[in-house]
Amino acid sequence: MGTFLCLFLLLVLLFAPCSGYSDLEVLLKLKTSMYGHNGTGLQDWVASPASPTAHCHFSGVMCDEDSRVVSLNVSFRHFPGSIPPEIGLLSKLVNLTLSCNNLTGEFPVEIAMLTSLRILNISNNVIVGNFPGKITLGMAQLEVLDVYNNNFSGSLPTEIAKLKNLKHVHLGGNFFSGTIPEEYSEILSLEYLGLNGNALSGKVPSSLSRLKNLKSLCVGYFNRYEGSIPPEFGSLSNLELLDMASCNLDGEIPSTLGQLTHLHSLFLQLNNLTGHIPPELSGLTSLKSLDLSINNLTGEIPESFSDLKDIELINLFQNKLHGPIPEFIGDFPNLEVLQVWGNNFTYELPQNLGRNGKLMILDVSVNHLTGLVPRDLCKGGKLTTLILMNNFFLGSLPDEIGHCKSLLKIRIMNNMFSGTIPAGIFNLPLATLVELSNNFFSGELPPEISGDALGLLSVSNNRITGKIPPAIGNLKSLQTLSLDTNRLSGEIPEEICGLKSLTKINIRANNIRGEIPASIFQCTSLTSIDFSQNSLSGGIPKKIAKLKDLSFLDLSRNQLTGQLPGEIGYMRSLTSLNLSYNNLFGRIPSAGQFLAFNDSSFLGNPNLCAARNDTCSFGDHGLRGSFSTSKLIITVIALVTVMLLIVVTVYRLRKKRLQKSRAWKLTAFQRLDFKAEDVRECLKEENIIGKGGAGIVYRGSMPEGVDHVAIKQLVGQGSGRSDHGFSAEIRTLGRIRHRNIVRLLGYVSNKDTNFLLYEYMPNGSLGELLHEYAYTLKVDEKSDVYSFGVVLLELVAGRKPVGEFGDGVDIVRWVRKTTSELSQPSDAATVLAVVDPRLSGYPLAGVIHLFKIAMLCVEDESSARPTMREVVHMLTNPPQSAPSLLTL
Repeated sequence: MGTFLCLFLLLVLLFAPCSGYSDLEVLLKLKTSMYGHNGTGLQDWVASPASPTAHCHFSGVMCDEDSRVVSLNVSFRHFPGSIPPEIGLLSKLVNLTLSCNNLTGEFPVEIAMLTSLRILNISNNVIVGNFPGKITLGMAQLEVLDVYNNNFSGSLPTEIAKLKNLKHVHLGGNFFSGTIPEEYSEILSLEYLGLNGNALSGKVPSSLSRLKNLKSLCVGYFNRYEGSIPPEFGSLSNLELLDMASCNLDGEIPSTLGQLTHLHSLFLQLNNLTGHIPPELSGLTSLKSLDLSINNLTGEIPESFSDLKDIELINLFQNKLHGPIPEFIGDFPNLEVLQVWGNNFTYELPQNLGRNGKLMILDVSVNHLTGLVPRDLCKGGKLTTLILMNNFFLGSLPDEIGHCKSLLKIRIMNNMFSGTIPAGIFNLPLATLVELSNNFFSGELPPEISGDALGLLSVSNNRITGKIPPAIGNLKSLQTLSLDTNRLSGEIPEEICGLKSLTKINIRANNIRGEIPASIFQCTSLTSIDFSQNSLSGGIPKKIAKLKDLSFLDLSRNQLTGQLPGEIGYMRSLTSLNLSYNNLFGRIPSAGQFLAFNDSSFLGNPNLCAARNDTCSFGDHGLRGSFSTSKLIITVIALVTVMLLIVVTVYRLRKKRLQKSRAWKLTAFQRLDFKAEDVRECLKEENIIGKGGAGIVYRGSMPEGVDHVAIKQLVGQGSGRSDHGFSAEIRTLGRIRHRNIVRLLGYVSNKDTNFLLYEYMPNGSLGELLHEYAYTLKVDEKSDVYSFGVVLLELVAGRKPVGEFGDGVDIVRWVRKTTSELSQPSDAATVLAVVDPRLSGYPLAGVIHLFKIAMLCVEDESSARPTMREVVHMLTNPPQSAPSLLTL
């Protein structure tokens, strides 16, 4: 040993605890430190006075013939504690594995005393600080060093380059920074090197090509390298896995990589790679997984790729590739995944695609493909995902697709399909998503429909005829039903009203007749109803007001009759109402939620009148005169006589009372430099800043003292109606002084009306924010996912969810509008268009990844959103993305 190492070990020994501990005592000490008082999994670690070797039977412990501990493997125990320094006293330890726990604190340097170690695995914990590389200097036999997924920081340890037996090094999933040490090219015994998921920079050393025994090289994921892939890596003749995804690589893919004849996985996705796909990669004769997605690659798929006979996964999506998808791809005997969406591919799909019986995922969306869909895509009964949307596919959808019981998702909208939809598609047992909209499908929907998992069914904007099948009521998990813009007739089946999970129903622009089912209120999860542009008749069911989460209701352009149900005024969640162009009559209620809707909600109903319209004519639906002219005259004379007598006796008293009731009075809770008349001058239409069930809110500009006040109208107690909380607010808010509660300055009142005077809050109220948000939500089991997506967008954009983008626009709509207007859209351009400038020091790849997850979470259709488990998986297992610093 060198002098430095001797000195280091001497210091460790000097400061180590007394070595009089037996292995049993050390293990019990470990239990106390790691296990804690609330831990689990070490209940059998109990000393036995009758057996001095009891520790050799502890779970996870192995001993030699001298009862010395040689292996300690306690993984997946979720310890809440830390690794104690006493662990260095297990001097015979060969295997120390403490992975997949919750261990915290720093890594104890006393582990340097374990000079017999061959395996050191502390992966998947929460250990912090710099990794003390010096502790490995005496571990001459060390073969495995695995500290993956902790919170280590600082530079990568260079000391491990001295270990001549080291085969497996995994330092990924931490916060190591700086460059990859050139010294690592000296660990000639190395078979696995994992540096992925850190914050490394600089160039990837070409000297790593000296590691001829290397089988796996993983250096991507959130590292931010400069430059390109070293061509020298083509000499790593034993390499089986090369993962350089999401690490800011640029330049072209080296053709020399085609020399890696043992390589089974090549992951270069989410970088800035340019140029053509090298035809020399056909030399990767052992290749099973190829992922070059989300780069800037151009050209065609090389014809030489027909040699990749073992290929199972091909991901080329989101590049700039063009030309045909070669016929030989359909000949690959083991192909399971083909994802080439977001390119410029043309011509037809290979007609033999799927004939190998192993195809599971096919996504060719957003290209320029045409022709017929291959009939054998599900020949092996394994196809789970079929996404063909946004192409130019023609003809009928093969009946075989309707018999594919393994399908989970079908998305074929925005094509030119025609003919009848295969009936089996409406009876797939595992399908969660079926989107067939914006095609030319004709015929009728099948009478038999089933599927316990189906959450979204969309056949909108086709040429479907016939009735809505009552069997749709069998789809118990259905959340979104879109049948709009077809040629459907008949009535709305009552069976739809039994769908408890249904959040959105759209049958707009058909020829549906009959009445709105009174039992629609049983769809308790509904947030959106669009029955517009049909031939519905009858009245609006009063019980529709029981839909407490309904935010959108459009019944316009039908033949509805009757009066408006006043119960709609109690629907606090309703933010959009359209009843225009029907035959409704009577007066529009003036209370509750009706105050939030303008005249456009009621246009085209000639017998429907505003609440304050005294000349309202109800036509044939009003009170019909049934008295003869003579009887009417006699009645009028009698009434006038009685009224004259009353007026004579009470006129003066009434006049005085009326004058008193109309007198305005200002009650102030602090000194105010304005009068009641100043408040009344502000009650104008142009000053309205809000409406609600209790009244209207105005912004008032006062002459002196206070720049602005918020004037909230409430109904007075003297009117005989409820005061809507006026008394309570006066009693409570008049006494409260708190920096987080809006100040009540006073109120102006007469016998009929009260106006509360608040300090004006230019950024709106908490209620407005919550209203954050709420009107965008689909209230169902994935609302929490949408909420999380909004939070992620707030983090990326540095903006509030509502209130900064204009009326009716929230952060989700703003992001979509902003990014849709980009002239040259790309991942980087999209994020840079909305990102918070304060994120300028963060890796672009990380922000892009977060942004993409956010946009998945805020999909309009809840069934299209990931589950929270999937979100966590995406966050903790980021896709291969190319990190680079944001430049704003």
